[in-house]
Amino acid sequence: MKVKDLMEPIKNWLTPDMTLRQAIQVMKSTKRGHGLSVNGIVVLDGAMNLIGIVSTIDIMRILIPSHIYFDDRYSRVSWESLRKEKTTAIQSTHVSAIMTEDVRVISAEETLLRCADMLLTEQIRRLPVIRSDGKVVGIIYLRDVYNAMTELLLN
Repeated sequence: MKVKDLMEPIKNWLTPDMTLRQAIQVMKSTKRGHGLSVNGIVVLDGAMNLIGIVSTIDIMRILIPSHIYFDDRYSRVSWESLRKEKTTAIQSTHVSAIMTEDVRVISAEETLLRCADMLLTEQIRRLPVIRSDGKVVGIIYLRDVYNAMTELLLN
């Protein structure tokens, strides 16, 4: 089995100049085959070249300041007390400020075993899939690789 047989085709993407508010809206409206929203999405430039990736974890780092979960003095901080500040942050912060630029990719023609190895070795949950000209055509997810491989073992 090859990556192209299991990948999720690209439906939507972000651009570096989008605000986090726009990014959140795109991510919430982009559904995978099983109907749930994506947890990560590629960032493409005007020529449709891959320049980054944004995950829900990247966005959560903006929404929840690290000092809150490491300092007991903040145990009583409520979401309502942070809401105004974070609403401003998502409207003024751009995707380019939080995206991961060093993105690992995999060829659509690569084997599922090589893909699984990359996901495990790199400790990542998704890989953008590229065709021979380097353009992104899809994303392959750890969960889908796991499901496919375990299904093959059980049959």
